[in-house]
Amino acid sequence: MNRPSRLAAVPAFLSLLLTASSALAEQAPVANLQPVSEAFHADAEVDPTAYVFGGYSVHVGLGYRNLRLDVGAFAIDVPDFVHGNDGFDASMNGFGLKLHYFPFAEQRGAFVGVDAGLVRILVRREGTSLASQQTQLSTGVHAGYRFLLPANLYVTPWIGVSRGFNVRDVTLGDATFDSNPVTVFPAVHLGYRFR
Repeated sequence: MNRPSRLAAVPAFLSLLLTASSALAEQAPVANLQPVSEAFHADAEVDPTAYVFGGYSVHVGLGYRNLRLDVGAFAIDVPDFVHGNDGFDASMNGFGLKLHYFPFAEQRGAFVGVDAGLVRILVRREGTSLASQQTQLSTGVHAGYRFLLPANLYVTPWIGVSRGFNVRDVTLGDATFDSNPVTVFPAVHLGYRFR
């Protein structure tokens, strides 16, 4: 997928999410409204770093009390200084699930969690038409901190360590791209809390 079409998918996704939320709100019976439990939470967030590196990162979270389930889609052109293989370009896209636990407060402060993802990695040899694609499953752990901001916004720095499966080195021509099954991934997400 090229960069313009990837970027176009983000506003469409957010628009669909907001339209669905509005439609559900309109269907609620007005006369018999009961107070909704504050235990349920919903949010959406992005990782701006992915956009800087030619990709996207959109996540939707559903929470209950101190637990949060995150469903996300992402893509990135991996910088050379990250993959460390001279003469190669690498990019990835995929989907992931994360389960967060906030031990001290509901949906804010410190959290820990587990995650799983399905990632497609494309490796290209610079200056040639040689390329190889792999599909990998990964599992990992992560920890972070959610800082609440005004207007239902928040910022979440976090770091994760994951282990990839079906990870193998890629030889294209006379050079090899060394793949590491263990990934350390720091990130900062910006989000909005719907409730």
